[in-house]
Amino acid sequence: MAAESKPLGGVRRPSRVITESATYERLQSAGDMGALAVTSVKLAVRPPFAWFRDAIVETSTMTKRCLLPLLVSHGVYLIGYGIILFGSILTNIGVIERESGAMFIIWVREIATWITGMIFAGVVGSAITADIGARKIREELDALDVLGVRKVDTIVVPRVVASTIAMPLLVIVSLMWITFLNFIIAPLTLDFSAGVWFHNLKANILPTDLLFTVLIKNIVLGFFVGVVACHKGLTCKAGAEGVGRAVNQTVVITFFGIWLFNSVFNLGYLTLFPDTAQLRG
Repeated sequence: MAAESKPLGGVRRPSRVITESATYERLQSAGDMGALAVTSVKLAVRPPFAWFRDAIVETSTMTKRCLLPLLVSHGVYLIGYGIILFGSILTNIGVIERESGAMFIIWVREIATWITGMIFAGVVGSAITADIGARKIREELDALDVLGVRKVDTIVVPRVVASTIAMPLLVIVSLMWITFLNFIIAPLTLDFSAGVWFHNLKANILPTDLLFTVLIKNIVLGFFVGVVACHKGLTCKAGAEGVGRAVNQTVVITFFGIWLFNSVFNLGYLTLFPDTAQLRG
């Protein structure tokens, strides 16, 4: 009777099969990211704000790392797409005076976030994951636990706050950069006056664009990149291969998340503010 009560060899329980599946692991990872996001917000708004100095240093580092590729990418895209391609289309249909306003709206609502987000996720997201992952495989995080230092307080919160600040800051820099380049190049290349350029640009600068699509949207995306990067660094598997896989997962998740959120946000924004769909001037 005792032999009959034993389970058959090699047969696993259904619950164990589910918990060991790749789908369950992804869902658990998503849940852990959400929990880390909530914890980071709670600790960030709770005095005495010990993360402040580290967050400033991290923000400066993130901005420096992204600045050069940001300026180059936006400049090349503006000249190739905005002035040469789009400018020639406006010239052919006889509305070249709308070029400055159209370029500003396109960059504010779509391209500024898209290009900056890709650069930010690729440079900053991967760097955060690699840094935290390297600390984990060197057992530095275990040493912090032994000393009674909370990893989330000292490592995660400063980086999440810094990424939340750096992302909209870089988007603002990109808007200033493309506006300057467009003013220098477009009137000379497309043959219209600087006065017309300024008039159309002024008519298409909307407070709702600056508040929602520049600040709020990119604050959320910067927070998202910081949380994903920190979580993947904290949960990476042992060895250099584990860190490399964590970095790759960070880039893939943040790229897809930025694209998806940007699309849904723009759709909701234009639905709530239909008047912003009009090109003025």
